[in-house]
Amino acid sequence: MNAKPVILYDNRLLDGTPTATDTDADSTYSVLNLSDLRPYTWWKAAAAGTKHITVDCGSPKTADTLGIVGHNLLTAGATVSVESSSTGAWVGEEIERLAGFVPVSDKAILKLFTSATAQFWRIKIITATVVPQIAVLLLGDKLAFERFIKSGFDPQAEEIVGESATGKSGHPLGAVVRFVRRPIIPSWAKLTTSWVANTFRPAWDDHLSQLKPFFFAWDPGEHVDEVYFVRIEDGFQLTIPYDPVRRSLDLKMIGVKE
Repeated sequence: MNAKPVILYDNRLLDGTPTATDTDADSTYSVLNLSDLRPYTWWKAAAAGTKHITVDCGSPKTADTLGIVGHNLLTAGATVSVESSSTGAWVGEEIERLAGFVPVSDKAILKLFTSATAQFWRIKIITATVVPQIAVLLLGDKLAFERFIKSGFDPQAEEIVGESATGKSGHPLGAVVRFVRRPIIPSWAKLTTSWVANTFRPAWDDHLSQLKPFFFAWDPGEHVDEVYFVRIEDGFQLTIPYDPVRRSLDLKMIGVKE
């Protein structure tokens, strides 16, 4: 069934110092790269097998969503799951929060699960022969929109960023495509004032307005694989007008086509 859009920017890996079962000897593959929101720096394990990315949050914290981008988990044949612990002892007391799944691509992943609270969280990655690597990993509480996106939304729009040259006779001399950009421009109507004030505004003030990247899934129920790692476009002007009692919202996000 269709589901309302969600954003993920919250991250338990920022509540403590994440650790990994093992890490490639090359210092550029630090486990700390997972939480820096840069899709061009990676954590890479030292070998295939069962790996854990673990964090002690210092106190019980909630999570209900996992986001991953910049990875080779399909290529590696990985099974991924999420577990929690109240003591950090793990053996015999770990609780599976997100059942093991096999990614369907090496593109962005967003997985929702029943909200849970724990001090210790870990992501389990199992591979047989291929070493796993990940650029960005978020495990936290999602921001769920209270309304569906208005009709006319295109989740797959593309904008070519490149350079081309044309001869005097009009024939193409050559072209270079630097990357393909995804402009994602959803709109919502009839949002409640309380949702705007208590749910959207904190996310806007703390993260979105800082032009920091986040995960966006426009329909995590019916289009589970249409997940985008995006940010608010430079120069975007936020307005949330009344119409007349409830409020409407337009956002302009940009990302890179994977």
